[in-house]
Amino acid sequence: MTTLLKQLTSILPPQMLLPSELLQLYQWVEDNGLIEEYDGFLYGRISNDWENTPDITLTASYQSSLKYWFDIPEIANEIASRLVIFAKSGMDSSMLGIWIDDDNCLKYVHLGSGSGSTLCCVIANSTIEFLTLISIGYRELGFVSDFTLTPEENGDEPQVNQRFIDWLKDNFNIKSPSNGANIVKNPAQLWDDETTDNFCAWCKKQIAKK
Repeated sequence: MTTLLKQLTSILPPQMLLPSELLQLYQWVEDNGLIEEYDGFLYGRISNDWENTPDITLTASYQSSLKYWFDIPEIANEIASRLVIFAKSGMDSSMLGIWIDDDNCLKYVHLGSGSGSTLCCVIANSTIEFLTLISIGYRELGFVSDFTLTPEENGDEPQVNQRFIDWLKDNFNIKSPSNGANIVKNPAQLWDDETTDNFCAWCKKQIAKK
């Protein structure tokens, strides 16, 4: 088990089993020397060039931020048993999580910071979908105005680490699509009055309990 992965598994609820594809991603990050340490936490990227896209940092250091995101004094068991933050996304400190939905299926989710991005939704239904999404080249997932747009149409300059792209193709036969429309199907916003996205609806329910 990689050192970066050990920090993630230390905060997982017992019923959350990580998909093998995600374990392979963490191994690839470590094998390529893309891990840094700061204040006792490890941080992993898919490139050592911070100009490369996407701006995503794998880290277990944001789990404690959930109580501030939900604006609650302590993280309730309903949240801690179903949601784990595994990455920081973008310059505004939005977060990426793994969430157990009502059908006991793992989903990849985006939690916008609120001060910047307000994207709050399921962004991938599987690890393969998640890996495909981050291969497209959007700089900050939380600031994609429309996932039918290519990164260029969204105002980004895609510069994805070619070693990462090659690894995806060689190991999972993933070919990057031009946009994320077939992956992010319900890009809900945190302040939407109504939503068809299950994760956003669940978050609103937790916030309403406080």
